[in-house]
Formats: sequence, structure tokens, C-alpha cells
Amino acid sequence: IDVKTRSIITVVALMASGITDSSLKYHLQNAKNHGVTKEEIAEILTHAAFYAGWPKAWAAFRMAKEIWAE
Repeated sequence: IDVKTRSIITVVALMASGITDSSLKYHLQNAKNHGVTKEEIAEILTHAAFYAGWPKAWAAFRMAKEIWAE
């Protein structure tokens, strides 16, 4: 699979595991660098929230908002 897709999978796996520290922030930045758009990350995290839980998703959303604001 391509690097963009791998980046997405990594972000979702970390979020679903509840890993919302600097590791998630690093991989969100990596996803952005590999072409994931602001709209795509919002859709990805929203979709994953239904399976992983909204508290984890909100933590990821906060980090994503910072990264895509840069």
C-alpha cells in the first residue's frame, strides 16, 4: 500500500489504542506530509470515532486541528 494509506492506518491505530501523546502528533504530521488533507483527516477521525470511541477521537481532533492550522 502507498505511504498515504499507511499513514492513515497508523493514525487510526494509535487513536483506537488511546495513544494520544506526541506519537500521535508525529504521525498526524506525517499523514499531512504524505498528502492527507484537512477534510480527509476530519472524515477519517469521524469514521473511526464510531468504533474507537468519541473521547479518543476528540483528543485526536484537537491535535489534528493544530497540525492542519500550520
